[in-house]
Amino acid sequence: MASQTKPWTSLRPQMLTPLAHALTARTLVLLALVVVPTAGAGDAPKYTSQSVLGPAQDSADPDATPRRHDGKAITFLEHDTLTGEWGGLRTTLRNAGITFALLDQSEVWGNLTGGLRRGVVFDGLTTASIKLDLGKLIWWPGAKFFISAFQIHGRGPTANLVGNLQIVSNIEATRDIKLYNLWIEQKLLGDRLSIRIGQEGANDEMMITQYGALFLNSSFGFPGLPAADLPSGGPNYPMATPFARVRYQPTDRIALTGAIYTDNPAPPGTGDPQLRDAGGTAFRLNDAALMFGELWYSINQDPDATGPPGIYKLGVWYSSSRFADQVRDKAGLSLANPASTGIPRSHSGGFAVYGIVDQMVWKEPNSKGGGIGLFILAMGAPPSYNLSNLYIEGGMNWKEPFHGRESDVFGFGVAYLGISPAKRQFGNDVIFFTGSGSPYSSNETVLEATYLFQVAPWLTLQPDAQYVINPGAGIPSASSHTALKNAFVIGIRTTVQF
Repeated sequence: MASQTKPWTSLRPQMLTPLAHALTARTLVLLALVVVPTAGAGDAPKYTSQSVLGPAQDSADPDATPRRHDGKAITFLEHDTLTGEWGGLRTTLRNAGITFALLDQSEVWGNLTGGLRRGVVFDGLTTASIKLDLGKLIWWPGAKFFISAFQIHGRGPTANLVGNLQIVSNIEATRDIKLYNLWIEQKLLGDRLSIRIGQEGANDEMMITQYGALFLNSSFGFPGLPAADLPSGGPNYPMATPFARVRYQPTDRIALTGAIYTDNPAPPGTGDPQLRDAGGTAFRLNDAALMFGELWYSINQDPDATGPPGIYKLGVWYSSSRFADQVRDKAGLSLANPASTGIPRSHSGGFAVYGIVDQMVWKEPNSKGGGIGLFILAMGAPPSYNLSNLYIEGGMNWKEPFHGRESDVFGFGVAYLGISPAKRQFGNDVIFFTGSGSPYSSNETVLEATYLFQVAPWLTLQPDAQYVINPGAGIPSASSHTALKNAFVIGIRTTVQF
């Protein structure tokens, strides 16, 4: 765990916290009042169907019936959202620059074998948000404001059934109501320059694979290496941190992104970091920095391009925290040695480098977007002071696997979380000095197969199966002190846009 952090701003949290909490409480109350009764259409999931509707209906006639391109009235299952256009009010607000969102995701998971125990659990996430186009609202060209909050409920499969390091579901978390996004963005130079500042998670914009977004295991959204190595898991769902991000796109093919986040989203203390950041309003400013740099190179992104589209990224992150040595104490003794003080040697700063490839390799003939895309993300970090020093994920998406199901997607992916040689050496030292225990595994690997079934523009079902090899990598934890057997987990997610 990182400690003794270095500040990246001179602002003092104690000066901002009372005002921030007051504003946040007020904001969440207003958010609940305006969003829950009306249930808005929000930012769509990573995969969603295109609307069957034509252009937005004229809101001058609030009683006008929404119609298709062919003039026929649309059916209930053809609405973009479950609650429709509210008699034209939703379109009126959207045209004025106000978009409400309410998205509910519910899951049931069962562990059939291995892991901690067999059983079934339920978990879910409700996300409410407001997006304001400030150019329309207050004549501030190129500016946008966004706020979102989570209501996390149920019991996730990882801690209760499996005991793995790479969390089974990317929405499972400690039950809470949390503020998450709170930022303002300004675009300049014909939208080639974008500046965003406020609060968000690094997994909103950094280290992202386009095709990996389909999968439910958390490592495909926020790679397992930084989740294992950064303090409190880093700025990662469900804990966002203050940040600033600049993106510049000098050409249609090249983009440069730089960002800085507070690297530890939780206040000091012991126990569950998510409880230490209850409400998502820690707003940690006087802390260590987590800095990102990414270079993007895109090909064939134009709809009229003849070749298959692809995106290539090269990135690096650096944390100014101090990291604990995995093997040695300050005196150079093994931490497993009874004569050791138990205080690890400290290392200043941590980093990782990574590369990402998203490439379509086959396009379905006579299809708008159907085809097969492949992806890979590889990340490496120093082994001496990190739990994980190597992470690799890869897989494929097959969009429109069946004729006529143009919004359905099948995916298969593999996520490999390598355990550093230093951590494995510590495990061997424990056996040597105590005469008990077992060697740590060299990795934890997840194989995932999933299918996104688009029932309606506002409703998706996603059955999912994951096979977890070496859950927890044999490392003792609060869940288990012994090596766990390989686990086979199945589940289904229902997503509804209100």
